[in-house]
Amino acid sequence: MSDFILEMKHIYKSYGGIHALSDVGLDLKAGEVLCLCGENGAGKSTLMKILAGVETPTEGEIYINGRPVRITKPIDAFNEGISMVHQELVQIEEMTVAENIYVGRFKTKAGFVDKKALRENTLKLFEELDIFFEPDSLVRQYSVANRQLIEIAKALSHNCSIIIFDEPTAALTIEETEKLYRIIRRLKQKGMAVILISHRMEDIYAVGDRVEVLKDGENSGTLRVSESKVDDIVKLMIGRTMTQQFPHKTNQVGDVIMEVKNLTNSKISNISFDLRRGEVLGVAGLVGAGRTELLRAIFGLDACEGNLTLNGKRIVNQSPMDGLKRGFALVPEDRKDQGLILNQSILQNIVLSILKKMSAWGIMKPKKETVVCEEYIQKLKIRASGKNMIVQMLSGGNQQKVVLGKCLASKPEILLLDEPTRGVDVGAKAEIYKIINDLACEGISIIVVSSEMTELLGISDRILVMHEGYLSGELSMNEASEEAIMRLAISHEAVG
Repeated sequence: MSDFILEMKHIYKSYGGIHALSDVGLDLKAGEVLCLCGENGAGKSTLMKILAGVETPTEGEIYINGRPVRITKPIDAFNEGISMVHQELVQIEEMTVAENIYVGRFKTKAGFVDKKALRENTLKLFEELDIFFEPDSLVRQYSVANRQLIEIAKALSHNCSIIIFDEPTAALTIEETEKLYRIIRRLKQKGMAVILISHRMEDIYAVGDRVEVLKDGENSGTLRVSESKVDDIVKLMIGRTMTQQFPHKTNQVGDVIMEVKNLTNSKISNISFDLRRGEVLGVAGLVGAGRTELLRAIFGLDACEGNLTLNGKRIVNQSPMDGLKRGFALVPEDRKDQGLILNQSILQNIVLSILKKMSAWGIMKPKKETVVCEEYIQKLKIRASGKNMIVQMLSGGNQQKVVLGKCLASKPEILLLDEPTRGVDVGAKAEIYKIINDLACEGISIIVVSSEMTELLGISDRILVMHEGYLSGELSMNEASEEAIMRLAISHEAVG
């Protein structure tokens, strides 16, 4: 009998001539939380999709409790006690919670679904996890965080002994993240083996026992969490010690470029502030505070009342086209659904916001498009085989740079960034922080919404804090700290 519940040996995976994984190995003990780390594109998700039966390895062996197994489809993984909670949830919104958990596996009685058994089994699962949702309620009424908990229950319903989490905290609040940590610790106490894919060092140090790092599709090293520092993990991920995550700020804050007065709609109330030329203005707050809605209102995506003044002139952005014409650009929170056309090339995405400038009499000018595209590939250091590479094939960090390139191609005066480093690895984050500083040095004014307080503290010149649609405070960098931000984020007192 092996000491390990899982062993993956000499795993190779190729797509055409591209090697995604090369001689990768991994082992896991029962009752252990193994954190799988690496830059975007390192091969983490590919390796776990192989384990979950979503992908088939080109070569390699998998052993469960010392026994060789063949996993070629998800049902094989389920039969071996392996479940995966994917980053992008796949749920049927018009079905109930219980139906989503047991879809395809309904118990029947006299030819009909046994709804009583379905409900009882669902409640039993919730009891094990110490969570509760009404089994007969529709999944669509729940938040992303709660739907993720439902997905965890679904994974456990397969009587698994190994559970894989792919970036589970990417879209969660601090409170929701703590709830997930408690669940992972509970699973560990029950003797389950957990693999956690995460870019967040907080996740690793909260629940991890060991860290397995991948780099460029190969094993880079294994560390015990209790015996390692963040720098040790980062060095294995990017091949060097990262001396400074945030760049030294070199931007010069100038005169007021935009004034916002009493901005109000159904999501935000009476918001007033100003923005200066070359300034990086951070916006903090808990999920639901109205941060994204503030950017949408400024850009012209959502209707609102109140006054916007740009360079001393009153303006009204009634649509995104108005915003673009007046020198605004928005990098949305969800790059895949709102920022990119995934099945098109880097070039097609970058010129998307300036198609009129790239054409004459309705005919596109390929040479002009190429010049613009290659300018931003070089300026933003987009790692790709060339301008015609399909965006879907890029890593998360490089996809985010393409969204930035698309926005910068319109030559904005004001850049609105909503969670600009979400789902991006630590190396790519540092590159994006440098890009933000360089843009501010060029005189572009930037508003950054982020759920990571350390990020806002590292890149901002000033921080606004929102609570339940109101502006609850403003902090200079001398006043700003995680404690000060959190105090205002949970405050009911509005300012403005």
